[in-house]
Amino acid sequence: MRREFGGTYRGATTDERREQRRRRLLDAALDIIGTQGLSALTVRGVCEQARVGPRFFYESFPDLDALAGDLLDEIQGAALDSARAAIADTEGDQADKIRAGVAALIVALTDDPRRANIALAQAHGSEGLMRRRFEGMRRVAAVIMQEARLLLDIPEGEDNALTALAQLITGGAAELMLVWLDGGLKVERPVMIDVVADYVVDMVDRLPALAEKLES
Repeated sequence: MRREFGGTYRGATTDERREQRRRRLLDAALDIIGTQGLSALTVRGVCEQARVGPRFFYESFPDLDALAGDLLDEIQGAALDSARAAIADTEGDQADKIRAGVAALIVALTDDPRRANIALAQAHGSEGLMRRRFEGMRRVAAVIMQEARLLLDIPEGEDNALTALAQLITGGAAELMLVWLDGGLKVERPVMIDVVADYVVDMVDRLPALAEKLES
C-alpha cells in the first residue's frame, strides 16, 4: 500500500500535487486523443507525456475509459457554461439570447480542434464515451427547453413536443458541426454558427405545430 504523507513539498500540499498530476494527465489525454484518436491512448503513453509515474495514474483514474470520460465531461461542461453565461449576459429578446448561447457553445467546442474532435467524433469509438456524450447532449437539450419555455411562455412540466424539439435540435446541430469539422461543409465558422442559430430559433418557432402533430 502506498503511503500518503502530509505537509508541503516545493510549496504544494499533498492534495495540490495530486490535483496537479491529474491536470497533467487530462492535458496529455487531450493532446493524444485530440490529435491521434482514442485508440492511441495508453497508460504508458499518457503518463510519459504528462511526466507522471504510472503508479500515480491510478490515484486519479481507475482506467483509461475514466480518464477519457472525465476529459469529455470537462469539455462539454465548459462549452455549456459558456452558453449559459452568454445567455445570461445578452440583452434583447429571448431569440437573441438563444442565438448568443448557440454561438458561445459552438465557439467553445471548436476553438481548439482537439476538443472538437473529442466531443464530436472520438466519442463514437467507445460505449462509455457515447454514454457521456449522450448525457452532455441531454444537458444542452435541457437548456434549449428552458429557453424555449421562456420564449413561448410555456409552463413548467412534461411536454412531449418540447422534448422532441430539444432532441432534434441537439442531434441535428451536433451532426452538422461534425460534417463541418470533417470538411464536408465548406463554409467559415461564423456562417456555420449563423446556420445553426437560425435553425434553433426557427425550430423553436415551429413548436406549436409540432405539438399539434404529436397530440393528433
